[in-house]
Amino acid sequence: MAVRAHFRINWVLRDQLALGPAPRQEGHLRLLEQEGVRAVLSLCDAPELSMPAALGERFLWARQVLPDHRSGRNPTRGELEAALAELARLRQEAAGAVFVHCLGSMERSPLVCLAWLMRERGLSRLEALDYLMQVHPGTNPLPGQLGLLE
Repeated sequence: MAVRAHFRINWVLRDQLALGPAPRQEGHLRLLEQEGVRAVLSLCDAPELSMPAALGERFLWARQVLPDHRSGRNPTRGELEAALAELARLRQEAAGAVFVHCLGSMERSPLVCLAWLMRERGLSRLEALDYLMQVHPGTNPLPGQLGLLE
């Protein structure tokens, strides 16, 4: 139960797309497996987060780095598009749910999921943000990050 208290998986669309904080330990990987996750997209840079060694053995895994508030700049449209392309590739190759994470699951992973909802489900930016804030209460992209979704 302690794993769930600190590591949470919130479903954007059940059995398709989920988000949450970075998986850092064995219990986090077990929970991802129990939830049916087949692939993991990390938006963190390698120096920012060392991934558990077993991640690549148990999941289809990819890293597509997006900057967060600590970098002093917003992601570019090209960086966001690259993250969406990697998400699409993982969804196709994994034939199952993809878990998108950044460090704390407040800015970058919600941003990618917002863009996905707009593109794949035809939601407006406001509809996507409202929905994501309901299913993932930690959603808090910065205004400059949200501006990429215009």
